Amino acid sequence: MANQQQSVYLNHIAEIYLYEYYIAGDQPYEVASGDRLYAHLRQGRVWMLEKDYQKALEELLSAFDLNPVCMEAISGIITCHKQLRHLQEAFEYTGKMYQYCCTRSELAAYYRNLGWYYLEIYEPDVAVACYQYSNLFEQSQQSETEIRFLEAALKKTYEKMEIEQLQRILSENEIPLKANSVTLALVYQAGKEAYEIGNRVQAHDCFCMVYDLTQD
Repeated sequence: MANQQQSVYLNHIAEIYLYEYYIAGDQPYEVASGDRLYAHLRQGRVWMLEKDYQKALEELLSAFDLNPVCMEAISGIITCHKQLRHLQEAFEYTGKMYQYCCTRSELAAYYRNLGWYYLEIYEPDVAVACYQYSNLFEQSQQSETEIRFLEAALKKTYEKMEIEQLQRILSENEIPLKANSVTLALVYQAGKEAYEIGNRVQAHDCFCMVYDLTQD
């Protein structure tokens, strides 16, 4: 029996490359059109603003089903799980998030999410390392606030650590130290294809994402 073709809502050439490599493999799929994905994302944002995180989660999971490489959906799902105190689910989707980080801002958010997780499982030293490491990619008041909270709770001061010390702590906990090299290669190839077919806007997007993370 022939494989049933999956319909996915991919809106950028970079998403196509990521979806094909990480999810589709050899399975056939078709790129769907319409507003279903954005309808779920919009409603998810509405419920989050109203602080109904369970309903927001349902909408964002529906969006994720339609586009499993959509960073907005994944980030929203993580936020909802954090608000609902779903530790393992938040950790699981943070792992998914890492595969698709294409900017310094997204990578910083990845480390902040890990910081939250390690804080919740009572590993404050790892949490602080994650928060401090996130600031190397993007300064965030959230990271500083969480560190100050830990200091007050534990009655100790966390000095700013050197990069080598931060990386040692992360490596000991099997946390990657930089963006996924495969993802960067995929986005770069997507940019080359977009340029070759005359889609200069999406080519520019892809090359800017790669440059943002590599500075090369």
